[in-house]
Amino acid sequence: METSPEVKVVKILKWLDKHFEEYILSGLLVVIAVVMILQVIMRYVFNASLSWAEEASRYAFVWSALVSIGYTIKENSILKVDTLVEALPAGLKRILVTLINLSVTVFFGYLFISSIPAVHRVVMTGQTSPALKIPLGWIYFAAVAGFFLAMARSIQKTGQDLGIAIRKKGV
Repeated sequence: METSPEVKVVKILKWLDKHFEEYILSGLLVVIAVVMILQVIMRYVFNASLSWAEEASRYAFVWSALVSIGYTIKENSILKVDTLVEALPAGLKRILVTLINLSVTVFFGYLFISSIPAVHRVVMTGQTSPALKIPLGWIYFAAVAGFFLAMARSIQKTGQDLGIAIRKKGV
């Protein structure tokens, strides 16, 4: 039985929702590891270093740092101090968690919106990276992508927490 295009799109979107950041971060980690191993081999075995290795690793690291924000929100493993929240009664705890989630969403929304003109200014300069000759706009675009993912995951987290709160309340 063949599935409709709509069902296929929904399956793809669900897969992306579940695995997008994992695959991006895994790929970036592989890039960093391979480039650094290659650099070590070149330097200590062949006595010649690669001019682009450090730059490639740095840019992959920057991308991984910004993409990982959304991933940590999705996995509920973002660094936080929740001593006060855990000490509150259940009703107040749900309200405070919702307010915190909304604040985080607004914060990353602000960073996302603010990063767009900043990246645009870099793109307009036409600058490229020294060794790889990559347009710096692609490197700086990590901020736009990372803050968008963080905002989207914060919206999802807020929705999930509100859904749980509503089910517990019996509304």
